[in-house]
Amino acid sequence: TTFAKLLTRLMDPTSGQVLLAGVDIRSVEFASLRRRVVLVPQEGFLFDADLLENIRFGKPAADDEEIALAVTELGLDAWIEGMPHGLDTQVGQRGESLSAGERQLVAIVRAYLADPDLLVLDEATSAVDPSTEVRVQRALDGLTRGRTSIAIAHRLATAEAADVVVVVDKGEIVE
Repeated sequence: TTFAKLLTRLMDPTSGQVLLAGVDIRSVEFASLRRRVVLVPQEGFLFDADLLENIRFGKPAADDEEIALAVTELGLDAWIEGMPHGLDTQVGQRGESLSAGERQLVAIVRAYLADPDLLVLDEATSAVDPSTEVRVQRALDGLTRGRTSIAIAHRLATAEAADVVVVVDKGEIVE
């Protein structure tokens, strides 16, 4: 989580620097960084609104057709169709009417719409309920395909698909 916060400038290093493509990210404007680097946290925040409004947060200018296409491309149309009112389903305060896995699905669609250059997944599957885990993993596969992604995970299954695995223990790279 600290690594994810450093990459997204939710936190700056107390010493040293974080470089992206050789550039110290402290020299990058926040607006530019937010457009190019997207974090899918362990628990995404949802607003007391419907699914459509919560998904649109990833790209406020997205029209309904673009959102429907993103949902379809991520293989989540059956999930949306199964919701009581589809995309008009109210999620409640902080997404309380959704399971942890369903809240992650909203975060994944948001990230897909944002179309970042770098995607940072911070334990994106750790709080997922078993009934939604397969759906989340398939959506993550669609989200990360063809995109530079950093997945922070404790589960070996999450790391298995990676091109490079770095093992960190107590803040030190050990493998």
